[in-house]
Amino acid sequence: MASELKIFSGKCMYRGIDFTFIFDCKELRLIPPEDKRDTIRMEWIMARVAKGVYTIGNPLTMDDPYLTGHCNETNTDFIFITRQGDYISSQNSVLFVPIVAYINCKYTRDSITRMSFSSPIINRIHPISQGIGISMDVEGFVSTGVCSVTTQSYDKTTTLPQNFTVDDRQVSVEFSISRNLSTKIDEPPITLESAMLFEFEPTNDYHFIYRLWYIAKQFLRYLCYRKNVFLPETVLSAPADDGKFEAFATLHVLNEFGNEEIEMLKSGHYIKQKNLAGAEGKILTDIANETLYLRHLPQSYRSGRSIDASRFIMIMAAFEWEFRRCFPDGITKSSATISAEDAVYTEIQKLLDCAGNRKERRLYQFLQRLVKSDSLESEIIHTGKELDAIVGVFGQNLYRWNDQELKYSEMGQRLSSQRNNYAHGNLDKEFIGLSLLDLMYMEYILYAMQLNHYGVSTSNIRHAINDLFHLNCKIDS
Repeated sequence: MASELKIFSGKCMYRGIDFTFIFDCKELRLIPPEDKRDTIRMEWIMARVAKGVYTIGNPLTMDDPYLTGHCNETNTDFIFITRQGDYISSQNSVLFVPIVAYINCKYTRDSITRMSFSSPIINRIHPISQGIGISMDVEGFVSTGVCSVTTQSYDKTTTLPQNFTVDDRQVSVEFSISRNLSTKIDEPPITLESAMLFEFEPTNDYHFIYRLWYIAKQFLRYLCYRKNVFLPETVLSAPADDGKFEAFATLHVLNEFGNEEIEMLKSGHYIKQKNLAGAEGKILTDIANETLYLRHLPQSYRSGRSIDASRFIMIMAAFEWEFRRCFPDGITKSSATISAEDAVYTEIQKLLDCAGNRKERRLYQFLQRLVKSDSLESEIIHTGKELDAIVGVFGQNLYRWNDQELKYSEMGQRLSSQRNNYAHGNLDKEFIGLSLLDLMYMEYILYAMQLNHYGVSTSNIRHAINDLFHLNCKIDS
């Protein structure tokens, strides 16, 4: 059934002109007053060439990070978060403003101090089932149908706050479960819903609010290993008395819809909050700083099961990025290897000193860097051996199911060779079939590298990988 079309109108100030806005929850139009239309057309949109002669001027761009409008229909404020720097199109003197989101305020408040995210994914990451307790006598229940259902206290269903940093601002994150009671006939008497809460110093920086929304979405993507995760609405709260919060507005993000693959949630393809408890803040900080590699996440679970050349390269790029984070000093080398490298490096330096032109010197310098650097093959072998105690059980099962044996030396050789073939355009080379098996295991290794880097326990890392990839392995606590 088609959703009801909503159109709002009101007043919105932009560049000192009091426009009338028309908003259909997708497109924002600004209509200038009659006495300002020539100004918009001749001074904003057109450029004066000579007296009485005008031509199309430089493209009009959106300068403001947000616009505030007062709505006629609701008598409340709308805050339109713009695509700052993007072009504003126009028709006659009507402006079409590019926006990414809008805030619908129920009441007027000076600042925002908390964001509450809810979705089917959050209901499972922080399971709502832990919010209730059931007690009954089985025999009595069969005969009488009587049982007792109680909600757990907020303390038992709220996680410990963890801090993270966004643009030098401190934010805390926690998960909680809300309870809603109803006496209506067509509604259940009680419903539970999990929420992920961000709290911060009061602010009216709406682009910061939108940035926090994006960080929250990236975090959920990471926990589900896919991009088709959606957060269309977020409840915003202002500070209230006694350290409490007052929900006063809702953030709506445009085009935030799609196939969420609910069947993947039902089958448990996600990491539960309890398996990374205490590490949430570290992960969110790195997401904000873009130091946690997420570019390789597939668009969906189904597309992630299909491997092409670009996806192969992106997964291996993720490994190389995470290797540098986990092993900043590279691979520990034996004294014999170090001596050999030093000797070769010295010989190349002699050639470099005698180089006749700039091109020769650049080539020798390139060779010197190769001598001291670790190869991709050696990095894979080293990482596999270092993390085998954590993730090896999954690799052994994976290779055994395919009538193969897990050998990190062979895995490193296959993956590095196939990556290089793709990266350097060696399409005439025969595809290395077992490298696909290696790549599947590499996906497990990547999560092991990342979670281990954040201090998550071995047991919890195993539970996280087992759930996320639905490996059905028995994991010891």
